[in-house]
Amino acid sequence: MRKAARMKGLLFLILVSLPLAACGGTLTLDVEATVQVGIAATLTAQPTDTPTPTPKATSTLTEIPAQTPTPKPLPPFRRPSPKKTPSPFTYSLEIYEGQGFSFRYPANARVESVDPIPPATSEIHVIGPIVWVKPGDADWSYNGPSYELVIRTYENPDELDAESWARDYILSSWKKAKERNEPWGSLPVSEEGVIEEDRVGSSVVAGQPAFWVNYFAFDSDHPAFYLTGNGLVIELSFCDYPLENQPLAAIQQDVYALIIGTFRLKGK
Repeated sequence: MRKAARMKGLLFLILVSLPLAACGGTLTLDVEATVQVGIAATLTAQPTDTPTPTPKATSTLTEIPAQTPTPKPLPPFRRPSPKKTPSPFTYSLEIYEGQGFSFRYPANARVESVDPIPPATSEIHVIGPIVWVKPGDADWSYNGPSYELVIRTYENPDELDAESWARDYILSSWKKAKERNEPWGSLPVSEEGVIEEDRVGSSVVAGQPAFWVNYFAFDSDHPAFYLTGNGLVIELSFCDYPLENQPLAAIQQDVYALIIGTFRLKGK
């Protein structure tokens, strides 16, 4: 299109030049030179190339190579710490040395001395660990010492045997309670002041002759064993609960049998 326009321009110059020459005007134009100039301009002009549109850049999805996970270093191997073995005494028995007697008791129990009630001259309690027990089919639970054994000593100046001393002690306690108008229902004595024979009897403790008395403690029995020696009477007692009142009753009986079985009078 641009080339055709230039050709039209050249022809226009030629046509204009011819009339001026013919009319003899003052302006004299060299027609041949004009034509040559136009031809030269035409030939010299180079067609302009049509610009080639630059293609739009298209995004190419570049595949990212999969990364190989770097393995984490494992922690250094450590040998497991050996389990701490409880001290041997935990599974053994301790020895208690008292006035004129001794006995063994579990090492996890504690021995407490309390002020005695006369006519007792001394009193100690062997108390087991505190526990919390709830029977599976009950709506109650027990929280307290797993067991408790009481040991009392009395003077025995007349050197009475265990049965004679225990019977005198029972009856004198009943008389004092009656005189003071105090409850005496725990004693194995009838209204008439007679000892109930089904609640007392002879026994043996650690090879020594003894006398047992079954006192009444309302929600349990309270058996006591009496021994004599070295001018003393020793009483070993505990509460014996029925199983429905104390889920540890059977275990307590075993513990009491163990401790009482180790009881020794000095010199015997």
